[in-house]
Order: sequence, then C-alpha cells, then structure tokens
Amino acid sequence: MLFVDSLRADAIFGDHIATPNFDAHAARGASFRHCVCTATTTTPSFSSILTGCYPPKHGVRGLQGYRLSGAVTTMAEAFGRAGYHTHAEVTGPLLPQTGVLRGFEEVHHRQDYRAPFFGWTTDVLERMSAYSEPWLMLLHIWEVHRPFRPPPTYEKQWDRAGYEAVVRASDERLGPVLEALPDNTITVLSGDHGEEYPDTQVEVLVNRVSRKARKVLKPKNWFPYLDRKLSAQAVGHGFALHEHLIRVPLIVSGPGISPSTISNQVRHIDLLPTVADLAGIPAPDGLDGRTLRPLMEGDALPEEPAYMEAVGVKLEGKRISGARSADWKLLKPGGGKPALYELNEGGRGPDEKHNLIARYPEIARQLERYIEEVEASGTVPESGMNTEEEAEVAKHLKDLGYL
Repeated sequence: MLFVDSLRADAIFGDHIATPNFDAHAARGASFRHCVCTATTTTPSFSSILTGCYPPKHGVRGLQGYRLSGAVTTMAEAFGRAGYHTHAEVTGPLLPQTGVLRGFEEVHHRQDYRAPFFGWTTDVLERMSAYSEPWLMLLHIWEVHRPFRPPPTYEKQWDRAGYEAVVRASDERLGPVLEALPDNTITVLSGDHGEEYPDTQVEVLVNRVSRKARKVLKPKNWFPYLDRKLSAQAVGHGFALHEHLIRVPLIVSGPGISPSTISNQVRHIDLLPTVADLAGIPAPDGLDGRTLRPLMEGDALPEEPAYMEAVGVKLEGKRISGARSADWKLLKPGGGKPALYELNEGGRGPDEKHNLIARYPEIARQLERYIEEVEASGTVPESGMNTEEEAEVAKHLKDLGYL
C-alpha cells in the first residue's frame, strides 16, 4: 500500500509530468481514473482508507483531538488475524496517538519533513528484505507535500513548477522500492488527497498578498464578504473539496490482475474490501465500501455516490461535507448555503464556479439524502485524546506547519 501524500490524479494520469515508474505499474494493472478520497486532510483520509468506513463511523473528524473508534476494524487487524505480518512506514501526522495505525505489528514513523529527500530509502529496503511472508506493508511518503523541496537544490517552492518537480523526482526515487517487491506482491498506489497550487507567478503573488491581508486586517470580524474572497485564494489542502483536492490516482497491480483502465467512480473506502478480496481473506463487517474486483474483471457494479469531508485547520472547525456522483457534486459548508456543481458539462469537464442547485433541486436533494444517510450511520461517539496526547499531536502539527 504505497501512498504519496498530496498526489492528485492529474499528476499521474495527465501528460505534463514524466512518471515512468507509475506509468509502468498502471500499464500492468487496473488503473482507476476517477478515485475519490474521503477527506482532504491526511489523518481522516487514512482513517477511511484503513477501515473502509466513512468519518461518522470511524470517528476521526480532524487532525487534532480525535482517536480512531475501537468499534471499527482496521486493515492491519483484518490481515493480522488472517496470519499476515503487518508493517507501517509512515510520516507526517500519522501518529500512534490517533489510533489510525492500530493493528500494525511494526511501525516506523519518519520525520521526513526534517530529513533529506528520500533519505529513508535504504533503511526501508533493508527492513523489507527481512519481512516474513505473507506480509502487508503501508508506505506513506511525504516528499510531494508542500512546501515543495525538489532536488538538486532542495529550495522551498510553492507553485506548480515546484509540485511537478517533486512528483517527477519521487517517481524516479521510488524505482528501487518498487523493483524490490517480490513478484507475488499486490501493489496499491494512490494519494491520500490532492493539492491546490498557484499555476503562475502572478497567482503566487496574489496568494501571498491575500494571506498577509487576512492576517493583518482580520476582515472576518468586520467584513466577512472580503474574508471569504481572500480565503478563496487558499492553496494546499484540507480547506475545500475541489476536484483537484478529492480526485487521486489509484493503481492496483500484481498477480492475477489484468491490465485495464476503469472510468467508473470509486472511493478510498473501497480499498479495504478490495485488497481483502484479492488476498482471499474475510473483510470486516459493517464497511461502507465494497470490493472493486468485479470492475477489475470487466464486470459491472451499480454506481454509488462518494461522501467527502473537508476538516482542515484553515476551516477553524467549520466542516464541509459533500457527496459526489459521476456527474454531480453537492457541497454543504458548515454555516453556509449548499452548492451543486456539474462535473461533466457537455464533455468540457468540471464547472465548480456556477452553483446550479436552483436549476436542479431534485439532483441536489438525492445527494443531500446520501450525506444524511452517511452522517446517521455513525453509531459510535466521536473519540477523543487525553491532554498529554493532544499536546504531543499539537507539537508535531506545529512542526509540520499546520499550527
């Protein structure tokens, strides 16, 4: 399970970045072109990836103060019960205090935001060579996370050029890791969420000025309209559910998986039941996701919407919830009015500027009902941390630049 933090779908499936290693895996396996993440923040996103459940059920609704519910079964627990040895190589906010890595026998947390670019490779390869079969490995890498520090200069960059450079360099440096995998390995490649970045130097300047203005003028208290306009210039992730933030690449390759390109909408919550199915082990009960194996074998699956949340620090506790179908996306911001966007207008692609909820109220209501069903499925209370655990998580988040 290889997850590249902040890897958006068009970084792999577009033609503007050279990614030969990812392309080779896509050519050998099932390439899902419309995979939707559950949250645009790392910890809640991985909570859904590793449990096959939506946030109301697993209980992780943000970066701080939440611990994975004990009522859900993690991927590591499911595979461990089936006799697998489970290993996690992670970084960023995926800390033991969150409970997200529950069930992994061996966990190595790297502070890659302080380490050289891909400085972890040798240690991870040595540990991989000693794994006893059968094994499950989660490898989460941070090199594509902002601020972008592409080699050979490793200077901080914030724009599209910096992002593309770190994606290209990561693809190259991941070559030895992917080559070291045994032939009988099922490999899942994805991102935990996408990324927004300024496309031009003008946008970089506008973004910098907007951030400075919000910090100095504090218009939220006296001119909310101006504050919303300035905050719309935000870059990074966690603050919204834009297409570049929720759409991530998904490639599944390995023995018995035929090459295919799949255009159906799929979701991160589908990964646990899918890999369990492929490995021939029982999937936990009560999952929100479903196995994608029929699609990988050329069969059909009925369309299901995707539920999403934005819970980043920039939102200051005002959660945005949403539901997405193949053609529509409904967003419900906390304290704001809902918006409906068409995703494939006349074949031209997503239109996230024009709110069409007044024109298509029934479509909006169908997606809203799905959001209500998901939110009502949370049968366990949101779990919390104690004071010491929250302080430790806050320290790491500050190191990462979130606080």
